Amino acid sequence: MTTQTNHQKINWLTLRRFHAINALRRLLPAVIVLACAVFAGTAANAQTDDDDAAAEAPANVVNFEVHESNFDSWVFQNLQNAQAAKTQLDKLLGLQIDDVDRAGKLSEAQRKKMQLAGSGDIKRFFEKVEVVRKKFLLVRKDQQKFNEIWQDIQPLQLTMAAGLFDDGSLFHKTLRKTLTAEQATHYEQSQRDRRAFRYRAKVDLAVAMLENAMPLRDEQRKEFARLLMEQTRPPQKSGQYDYYVIMWQASKLPEDKLKPLFDNAQWKVLNQQFTQMRGMEQWLKQNGGLTLEGDDTASDDAEPTQPTTKE
Repeated sequence: MTTQTNHQKINWLTLRRFHAINALRRLLPAVIVLACAVFAGTAANAQTDDDDAAAEAPANVVNFEVHESNFDSWVFQNLQNAQAAKTQLDKLLGLQIDDVDRAGKLSEAQRKKMQLAGSGDIKRFFEKVEVVRKKFLLVRKDQQKFNEIWQDIQPLQLTMAAGLFDDGSLFHKTLRKTLTAEQATHYEQSQRDRRAFRYRAKVDLAVAMLENAMPLRDEQRKEFARLLMEQTRPPQKSGQYDYYVIMWQASKLPEDKLKPLFDNAQWKVLNQQFTQMRGMEQWLKQNGGLTLEGDDTASDDAEPTQPTTKE
């Protein structure tokens, strides 16, 4: 009985193996076909990708070109083009002459002289613009040389921002020669008053900017602003670097005047600011920022440069 049972088990296992093998044999062709199909698809996709990459390769080569209109936008900023800038400068010249007239009544002959001199400044500026424009047109399609043009564009931007009729201008030179002694006295006093008013606003702004690095109490804010007004001088040419000029002057003040205004943590932060400002001294000089009220006029030939320290 036992032997018969064992034979039945063996026959049953053998039958199962037989069915399993037959099933595998039936599935094997399908597996092979599926594997071939997958392999073929993968190869086809790889070839397609290669073909697409080869087809797209030329599209990755970008032709560098800067449109001509960008030049005016960069030089004249919000004024967009040369004609709008010319119109604006003519208006500013008229306002400048009116300002002189309010301080000391001008004769018609004096007005004409100043108008002619100011027009000469405008003409001279646009002659410089056209020289740089020609350089721009030569390199606007050359990516390697294009960055060099910024060395010529930046001084034009700074001139537009600061104004054409400063101490070194034909207008100002004619003004000094044309006004009578009495007119010159009244005019200089009005200019000092205007610069003092503007400088007070710049000092308040500098103190507010300093608070980005270290919060101040209201009392500290007022005392620091008062000290800056008393111990520093306005730059002859007010502009975008006024904060650095004010803080550079502050870094030169005696420690016994400044330190009592701040606590130890604030003093540490302030000294870090002062170290940075001292490091910018040469750059500020090259850009005319350290030519202060009462100093000799800086040379107009100094070329603006980029700062070597980070804000």
